[in-house]
Amino acid sequence: MATEILVNDGGAPARILPFTAGATVSGGQFVTMQADGKLDPAGAADLNSLGVAFVDATDTENMSVITGRGVIVNAYVSGTVASGALLEVGATDGDLRAYTTADAGVAILIDSNPGASPVLRKVQLI
Repeated sequence: MATEILVNDGGAPARILPFTAGATVSGGQFVTMQADGKLDPAGAADLNSLGVAFVDATDTENMSVITGRGVIVNAYVSGTVASGALLEVGATDGDLRAYTTADAGVAILIDSNPGASPVLRKVQLI
C-alpha cells in the first residue's frame, strides 16, 4: 500500500497543480522548475522549490505538485531533526533537512526524528 502524500489541508486549501517531470521524481520529494519548464527534485542550491510531488513520475510524464501554506504532507526528511524544527531543502535532491540559515525554510517537522536516511515524515508547509 502506498503512503499518502497529502495528509491534511489544515483548513487552508491545498493546491494540486499539473506539471511535467524533467527527471525521475518520487512522491514526497520537493521539486523545482528547470529552465526547460519541467520539474526536477529540488537540490540544496534551489531556493525556489514549488512544492511537494504528489505522485511518482519519470521524465516527460505528467505529474501533480502540492503547494499551499499550512498544508500537511508526508515529505522526505533526513538527518537529526527535532519535532517542530524548521526545514530546508537538503543536499540530497528532493529531501529536507534541519534548517542551517543558509537556505530558505520551506516546512516544519511535525513528526518524529527521521534519522540518517531520507524517510517520509509529516511536515507542515510554510
